[in-house]
Amino acid sequence: MGEGFEVRCGVVEVEFDPADEGAGTLGVQVVRVHRLGGAEVKDPLVLIAGGPGQSGVDHAVVAAGLLPEAVLDRFDLVGFDPRGVGRSRPIRCEHADSGTPTFPDLLTHAGYARAAGVMRGITEGCAKALGPKAALFSTTATAGDIDRIRVALGQSTLTYLGWSYGAKLGAEYARRYPDKVRAAVLDAPTAPGTTWIETVEGQIAGFEASFDQFAAWCGSQDRCDGDMRRSVGELVRKAQESPIPSGRPGDDVPTYGVDVVDAVVASLYDDARWPDLADGLGEAADGDSGTLRELAEAGRGGDSEDALLVINCNDSAPGPTESEIRAAGARFSKEYPLFGVWGSWQLFGCAFWQPARQTLQPPVAATPHPIVVVGTRHDPATPYAGAVAMAASLGNAELLTWEGQGHTAVGRNDCINRYVADYLASLTVPPRNTRCAA
Repeated sequence: MGEGFEVRCGVVEVEFDPADEGAGTLGVQVVRVHRLGGAEVKDPLVLIAGGPGQSGVDHAVVAAGLLPEAVLDRFDLVGFDPRGVGRSRPIRCEHADSGTPTFPDLLTHAGYARAAGVMRGITEGCAKALGPKAALFSTTATAGDIDRIRVALGQSTLTYLGWSYGAKLGAEYARRYPDKVRAAVLDAPTAPGTTWIETVEGQIAGFEASFDQFAAWCGSQDRCDGDMRRSVGELVRKAQESPIPSGRPGDDVPTYGVDVVDAVVASLYDDARWPDLADGLGEAADGDSGTLRELAEAGRGGDSEDALLVINCNDSAPGPTESEIRAAGARFSKEYPLFGVWGSWQLFGCAFWQPARQTLQPPVAATPHPIVVVGTRHDPATPYAGAVAMAASLGNAELLTWEGQGHTAVGRNDCINRYVADYLASLTVPPRNTRCAA
């Protein structure tokens, strides 16, 4: 952390199931990051990381280098690993080797059967690993854990900042404990109340639009020639037929078409990665996939993928059905030429998950002060419409917009940072319809 910070760690014991004392407890790992100088005692600002599956302990340390000085002078940063993540009883499922990475062809019986078999195996592996506690890893349950953290911090009300999935979790906390919210910033939430297929389609459409933004930038920088959609599509097809070797010493893992798309998707989260993506696509076209593989691997979550599956499934209503999956897959392949087939894997979602769930309720929060919802106009992962819908659903919220690129805005834009810092410190809500330039 350097000389300017002090980091302290601890564990908050929470009940696995408050309605069943016999379910036992688990320890939630918490970290407190204190910037030296100024007041020795500062109020806590709870940071809620994304995912689900991202370590909030790790994220708090990173956030200390991203958040404005006005926030660090006023608050200690408190991060935590949600139940099932990182150091808080991490979810680890049993996985069978699914063979050569490929795209699901949901239009054929064989393709659908193969994709369904892979997803069913992953889902059943998670259910088996967790046993009777499988339904206890959810956003609603974690919101209860956050309130236990509030009590452990000695706070009558909470000030918090959530990014991406953390914004959804923050909204659930506000729904359940509105009188315990002093101030809340929800950056890049998904749209509440959408079906699983609608959520998947929104994200695919977001990546399609962001790729066009990347292609336009790439052409303006003289880094790319011709039709980038066609070039990447051809590269994906060639890599799937004949994997591209890596030029990195000691790396003999071939790069398939799926990996190429994974690299593109990972790079669209942040326009700072666009130069590397442009270089990687050029190198891969010349037979060296090393840069693309590094980009793809950076976007993969390891154990966090297990937590993502379990928590998302426990949050969701049952479904979709086979006919709905097939119909959506056929439509996506036509309407979204670059990411439609790739995104079809997500359509299975929680179709094979157990019926016992804690389906999220619509987020309505009668908090004493307005919540600030932040949206990025060109966010590929959680499109801007999600922030608009979340602010409307909460009922007592103000929308703050960044006209920028990439996923999330707080910590990435000075204008957004100023409004957020003022709000967190003094509860000064940004003027209605405030927009920050890209």
